[in-house]
Amino acid sequence: MTKKTEYSEAHLDIIYVKQSDYDKTRLIKRVWHELSLNSKFFIKSLQNINSNDVVITGTNPTFLLFIAYLLKKYIKFEWILLVHDVFPENLVASKTLKQKSVTYKIAKFAFDKIYASPDKIITIGKDMQQLINKKANRDDAKVVPNWIDIDDIEVHTKKDNPILKELNLDSSTKVIFNFFGNIGRVQGIEKLIQAINLMNESKNSEFIFIGDGAYVDKLKSLIKNSDKDNIHYYGSVQQNKKSIGLNACDISIITLAEGMLGLGVPSKAYYSMAANKPLFCIMDKDSEISTMVIDNNIGWTVDPSKPQNIAHALDQVVKEFHNSDYTSPRQILLKKYSDKISLDKVIKIIRS
Repeated sequence: MTKKTEYSEAHLDIIYVKQSDYDKTRLIKRVWHELSLNSKFFIKSLQNINSNDVVITGTNPTFLLFIAYLLKKYIKFEWILLVHDVFPENLVASKTLKQKSVTYKIAKFAFDKIYASPDKIITIGKDMQQLINKKANRDDAKVVPNWIDIDDIEVHTKKDNPILKELNLDSSTKVIFNFFGNIGRVQGIEKLIQAINLMNESKNSEFIFIGDGAYVDKLKSLIKNSDKDNIHYYGSVQQNKKSIGLNACDISIITLAEGMLGLGVPSKAYYSMAANKPLFCIMDKDSEISTMVIDNNIGWTVDPSKPQNIAHALDQVVKEFHNSDYTSPRQILLKKYSDKISLDKVIKIIRS
């Protein structure tokens, strides 16, 4: 919780479970890490949860849902589930499972039952709310947008940005796009690179990728094989330098791969808004972030299905950017999506 004193009367007890570092690109190590971490969650839960408690959990790590489901039957606490991920549908979108496989069908049956069992469900987007209500055969899922501590992010001009200087990029005349955060399987990175390769405005634009994740090696390979020289992978930055990374651009790119509608809401969008950067969204137009961008005039949105359409949209933004009239993303974040607003909603749900 970001501002503990404001919510102290809610009497929230926070119990920490330590996790170890592991190689996210290796499936066996990832599964072993999940099992180890969740066994710790199970033991801590047995030691600390009583039948008169209200227990709030997220959806990660994955097996935490099974633990909460089983413990609720035994201890009889009240369970509020905050949904960030929808299993196993997101595993199909990330191409980890095939929708027609027996494994998927078994997993879907089990997870549908689990998502139907919490006393209350909170989702982080309207598209996710609709999917969860249908999945769990319920109509009471609440929406509380994702949140960050806006004071944690500083706003800088790109002129003196050390990352741009290190990459020796012309920050005065070129429009600089920045992808900041997890570089994973559901971000649609391959189509984004294809789109950049199809652009006509390459000489007037630069693209920087900052972050880490399972798709980094693939990204490096795509950049190496590109005939464009305006695509750069910088690497990751330390948490205490994230403001530098977020400010290394004119425009932040926020992506979700095709088929991800209702399955995720990229929190990186809120961090970029805190840095006062307009958003270029590559995702379904009905997704939470895309709707937010359109409703508040804080950027642009394009469907993720065709690289040609993405390239055309990028070209238009580059040509028109310096004459664009968009609303301050940071002001919209303060007004509608601050941690205070979202946490107040969560507290009301807990008290109810």
